[in-house]
Amino acid sequence: MFAARNSALCTKDCLCLFICPTGATDTENGQIDKDKCIDGCRLCVDACPSHAIYLVHTRYPKKPQPPNSVIEVMSGLLERKAAAYVEALRAADQASPVKEALFSSIAKSNKVLAEDCIRETGYMIPEADKIQDLASSHVFEKLYSDSFEGEEGKAVTTVLNSIVDALLEQRDAPPMSAFLCEDCGYIVLGKKPDKCPHCSSAAILAI
Repeated sequence: MFAARNSALCTKDCLCLFICPTGATDTENGQIDKDKCIDGCRLCVDACPSHAIYLVHTRYPKKPQPPNSVIEVMSGLLERKAAAYVEALRAADQASPVKEALFSSIAKSNKVLAEDCIRETGYMIPEADKIQDLASSHVFEKLYSDSFEGEEGKAVTTVLNSIVDALLEQRDAPPMSAFLCEDCGYIVLGKKPDKCPHCSSAAILAI
């Protein structure tokens, strides 16, 4: 990783110039020389009183996955909570106005617990913006089990098929790219811009 400076936040206190051991912060364009920057040093980041300096990561650790024993337990619990969620919704639809609120609360509780089970298995819930590899996991296979029968089963299967199709499209999409403005330190996600949206500089670096 290397340090970068957001010129819009910089208050010119210049403590970074005196604390940097390599002189990487002392440049003509106001940006930090990443070639001189020591990987993970962060002395300038901690010293800057205006919080204008931040670290740009170039390496990311691989997220550890839970053991198979945890996944198996959570998958079984997810199956039961999902079935209870469907049953509670059906009961709420058929109940009197007084009991409808009770069954709706039970349904919401089981939905929250089912989402927690998905997170504990190492995956993001379908409502999240970024989901990777969930479509090919065994979690959905559990949901397709015999726990769902009749019209409820058909409805759940229809919903899950839609989710799986959407996840497969996200999985096959190209990875998000990130670009750094060398003049002001502004970070742009997605397509490389012709110029920085913040300072209009053309010095755009892929990170």
